[in-house]
Amino acid sequence: MLFLKYTDPPICTIIAIISALTYFVSPIDIVPDNIPMLGYFNNAAVVTACWKLVEDDVKEYEDWRIANNKVIE
Repeated sequence: MLFLKYTDPPICTIIAIISALTYFVSPIDIVPDNIPMLGYFNNAAVVTACWKLVEDDVKEYEDWRIANNKVIE
């Protein structure tokens, strides 16, 4: 797929990333961070779930960059 201009990322991708980051830095969690191991595992699970949701969009963007010789400087 060759495009001249990359279209905006889907709004659901942006919402998923912002939600995961907000949950990660928020002191209010389903499992508090002060519970050894479980608190951090909970945050890691949320970030991993977010990555699974947006992975296809990121791959599509990478393919577009390669096809259009776009380099991030």
